Amino acid sequence: MSARVAVAEAPIRPVERVRFRWLLAVELLALVGVLWLAVAVRLPGLGDHTDLSDEGIRGVQLRLLAVGFKPVSEIYASQGPLSLWLFWPAVALFGPEIVVARVTVVAYSLVVLAGSAWIARRAAGPIAGIAAGAVLAVSPVFLDNSRLAFVEVPSIAPTVLGLVGLLLFRRSGRRRWLVASAVLVALGMLAKPMAAVAGLPALVLLLAPRLERWGEDEGPERAWRRRLVDLGLFAGVGLAVCVAVVLAVGPTTLYEQVVAYRLGARAVRGWDLASNAGLVAAQLRLHGWGVLLAALVGIAGVALAGRRRAWVGIAAVTWLAGALGALLAYSPLWEKHVTYALPPLAIVTGIGVSSVACLAKGMPDWRRIGWPRVAIGVTAVAALALVAAHLPTLAAGTRAIMYRHAGGDLSRYADDLEIVKAATTAGDFVVIDDAYLAMLTGRLTPPFLADLSWNRILARALTADQAINETRRLDSKILILQDDHLGQVQRYLTWADREYVLVRSYVQRRPARFRRVYASPSVDLAPVRDALQATLASPTDVRIGPAALLGYDLERREIKPGSRVDLTLMFEALQSRPPEHALIIRLRDRSGEAAWESEWKVGDGGQELHTWLAGRWQSQAHRLLIDDVPEGSYTLTIALQRPNGNAARVEARSGARAWGSGDEVDLGDVLVVR
Repeated sequence: MSARVAVAEAPIRPVERVRFRWLLAVELLALVGVLWLAVAVRLPGLGDHTDLSDEGIRGVQLRLLAVGFKPVSEIYASQGPLSLWLFWPAVALFGPEIVVARVTVVAYSLVVLAGSAWIARRAAGPIAGIAAGAVLAVSPVFLDNSRLAFVEVPSIAPTVLGLVGLLLFRRSGRRRWLVASAVLVALGMLAKPMAAVAGLPALVLLLAPRLERWGEDEGPERAWRRRLVDLGLFAGVGLAVCVAVVLAVGPTTLYEQVVAYRLGARAVRGWDLASNAGLVAAQLRLHGWGVLLAALVGIAGVALAGRRRAWVGIAAVTWLAGALGALLAYSPLWEKHVTYALPPLAIVTGIGVSSVACLAKGMPDWRRIGWPRVAIGVTAVAALALVAAHLPTLAAGTRAIMYRHAGGDLSRYADDLEIVKAATTAGDFVVIDDAYLAMLTGRLTPPFLADLSWNRILARALTADQAINETRRLDSKILILQDDHLGQVQRYLTWADREYVLVRSYVQRRPARFRRVYASPSVDLAPVRDALQATLASPTDVRIGPAALLGYDLERREIKPGSRVDLTLMFEALQSRPPEHALIIRLRDRSGEAAWESEWKVGDGGQELHTWLAGRWQSQAHRLLIDDVPEGSYTLTIALQRPNGNAARVEARSGARAWGSGDEVDLGDVLVVR
């Protein structure tokens, strides 16, 4: 180099260094902003109830894990043999509360975000990394599953870190990164098998002749023989980890819980390509057309990479294609499963957004970068415009996710919690079909019955004998069964009716639904009775023939035609095995005529009033459907009627009064409104 050239370039190099540092500072600031945004939308409302069955199952499982039961070999865990162990560190430190599990998932989601952003940066530069991180920070699907105690996000985190490890291996050539990557990908697969879609990009990264490094010269081409050795080592280490875990938990048990269960569920639910495609498309559309268009731009950019093979981009596109293919083939498919497509979608979207920078660099002579790349850049600008237009909708959806409210079941079945608290202590076992309620009780569930999901029952992955034996083995004190879970296993329901005491029931017509709360004969029922009476808004002292009405509770007194309303009645037998009586519920108009009438049984299952001994009691919630009733004010009455049509006499002492001729109980006025 001549002295003249050296003098000319001397002042440029410091300027370039300063520019580089400023750009790096801006990039770091943007990434910190993305992480702050991700945390800001994940933490608010994290302690609120959701009433989601899958969260309840996780809470039940983690409570069992915390007291020493082992996943799969003892705790039924159909997600994968390591699904619960991913939550174990936080549970061991802070306890098996559902908030701890959710915070754990938030932490894993940040790992996925950071790892995906780093991969996108390696593929197409800082803009791609920032864009990928931003997509995952506010993606409705990824955000929703990042705030719930589901397994999907925790199982993705190790696989993303595994891919990061592969990139570090290809950059440094150090095989410890390769081994660590194989272990991490295997851990993700063992947490949930669908995470295995990360194997496709791993294959691309291992077999690529060279990996481009954004902003640097490409590394030397790696010989085929070395690449095959790398692939063999990666596969061997991953297989060794999988075999070790399978042998540790037991191959037969693992097959029954993970493989046979899914095959059974698929056989029952069936598979439909159109349904799966519709579900996936609906979930992806939540991100807005701008993100989807940017992803298509990214795919096109990877395809047009030319001689400079964009192998990291190809790996991301392969990952996305594999995830979408797995989702289309899976059954039964749920919205949460679409989470597996989000990291590669975010990376490909980031690559698409980075095309804007290429377009800006080519100005004003766009011919220098070629018209195809100009078209891609212009399309990327259009995608960003669509993203901006979608922001208000995205913000509203984000608020809805952050401040999700539990459904009505949580309040409707609140009395069941009181029963469990009154009848049991912290170390007792209970069997509860309602998984979220089971978690809220703070009690233990027989490990093999930790997952009583609808799919497991339909797949016949739980037999009546297994359920009965597990209930007996751990002397379960309370059973709460409903028609769409264990209540479908008729022999178990019959056994419960025979061996346990029904203390509360919920019944509904059109369609017929039921839920029953049983107590073990060894339970002291006096505290349970007191707890249930305390929940009744209107305690009474009324005798109706052979039974006493101890109290009632009407959900609301303003009713719309066609709506449902709960009427809870608590009866006690005054004599042993009284004659059979039907419960008649009426709405009487001001003239005394019955404008609406419904007939019910007192008691449920095999424990109706005519089977009770004196002193036996039961609380029953009737889900009334009030239809074809004109607007106006009505009197709600009940009566006990013999099969021959004769109604029992009413003696009302307090809390209610006899109506009309003295064979009905007046429960007050209700207003029917349109």
